[in-house]
Amino acid sequence: MRFSLIYIAIFLGVLCMSTSSIIIRYTVAPAMIIAFYRVFFTSVFAASFRGRKLPTSLKNIAKSDYLFILGAGFFLALHFAFWITSLSYTSISSSVLFTNLQVIFVFIFSIFILKEKLNPLAVIGILIALSGSALIGFGDLKQGRILGDLLALSSGLFVAIYFIIGRDVRKRVDALTYTSVTSFIAMMVLFFACLAFSLELTGYRLVDWSLFILLALGPGIGGHAILNWALKYVQAPIVAVSILGESVGASILAYLFFQEYLMWYQMIGGILIIAGIYMAALFENKGKDGTPEQFQG
Repeated sequence: MRFSLIYIAIFLGVLCMSTSSIIIRYTVAPAMIIAFYRVFFTSVFAASFRGRKLPTSLKNIAKSDYLFILGAGFFLALHFAFWITSLSYTSISSSVLFTNLQVIFVFIFSIFILKEKLNPLAVIGILIALSGSALIGFGDLKQGRILGDLLALSSGLFVAIYFIIGRDVRKRVDALTYTSVTSFIAMMVLFFACLAFSLELTGYRLVDWSLFILLALGPGIGGHAILNWALKYVQAPIVAVSILGESVGASILAYLFFQEYLMWYQMIGGILIIAGIYMAALFENKGKDGTPEQFQG
């Protein structure tokens, strides 16, 4: 697989994901319902695209991998539930930036779970990113947005676990099958959550149903499915750090569609977060001789 094609695919995936928060803002359904139908339609589309090969792919998945996939689907459900809810309590820019701190969690998990070593310069990058998040959090606290920031940060933790699991399982399971199954599991988790909160599953506007489908096709298949595919060829931190582009894209779209202006502390904090995480990814992926490690696959 040519590295240039992988990067192009990741770029297009991030571009699709940048539209997610904008689509959600136009939907009047409760956050849990939006999350439910996003993964529902994503699962359906991924299974459809896999077609007749899906039953064989499902049979070839080892029982041990099904346990990991079950965990991945559970954390994917938590990610969407917390992140979509955060958009009701904070700005799009802050929500996406805090969610994208998932990269920090990915680095930590890579060290303690995947036993990967972290370059000291990468640690400095992580500290820079954390200082940026602290600045945004302090500013949003004064604006009454801290709840939304904490929800988004939690969603970042959950999706980081999802990506770490995916990095291992995707070596043995194709992207569409993995996306379909994890989305189905997430759907079931969210289904029971909707029942627990007595949320209606029907009765929404036609435009809302269209947006549910658009969320699945764009950010779902065009975004998450592509990143799941890329996990087979690149390290998890590379995929995670690529998602930083979502922060830029979402902020631009938030300004164009909702006239959401960036506060000074969001601009400075955002720059620190993006620069810090980029630095962490740059040095985290250096080999012992100081040269970049080769992609897997």
